[in-house]
Amino acid sequence: MTTTDTIAALALGVAIVAAVAAIGSWRAARNANRAAQSMSRIEQQRLHADLTPVFRCAIVANEARSTALLRVHLEGPPGLLSHDDIQITVSIRNDNPHRGNSPQLAGTPTPEQVRSHIWGTWKFSADGRDDTGRTVAPQQLAVGEWTRYGLTPTTPPSWSATTTDAWHRDYANEPVRLSITARSKGSAWTVPLEVSVTTEGTA
Repeated sequence: MTTTDTIAALALGVAIVAAVAAIGSWRAARNANRAAQSMSRIEQQRLHADLTPVFRCAIVANEARSTALLRVHLEGPPGLLSHDDIQITVSIRNDNPHRGNSPQLAGTPTPEQVRSHIWGTWKFSADGRDDTGRTVAPQQLAVGEWTRYGLTPTTPPSWSATTTDAWHRDYANEPVRLSITARSKGSAWTVPLEVSVTTEGTA
């Protein structure tokens, strides 16, 4: 092997070593970037969880239980103070999350009809409610502040033979199941709650 061949071989070896080192560096940088992205996602998830709104709710019905008021107080957390007003949307959940999941039998209501009916004693009567009274229009609420919504009694579904009195007796001691969705600065949280109903004079 001539001197030229030796130099060429050494140069090739150096190039190969440099290429291997470059590939190693690229892989290390890629892995570091993936680790950083993973840590960033974990930190974002932690911050999101830490900012989950805390609500205190109360429902007070009049003595005849013909109307009621739902009061929603946004208690925190303190980290939400920097978000200014929070947009909240309050909805009423059914008594059972599996309502409407059973196969439809001939002559029975559709699963959609079952799910759309409010299985509980109260629905919204406040301005901005939807057609069923399940959900009320969004509004802005700051940490430390409260708002309230009017409620009115529900009735049995149209296909049921249950009387209104029996319907109300069945749910007399059941809490109202709420779902409050809060949105702010591109983040959203959904908070499920169960609120007992008290009567004026006993609250």
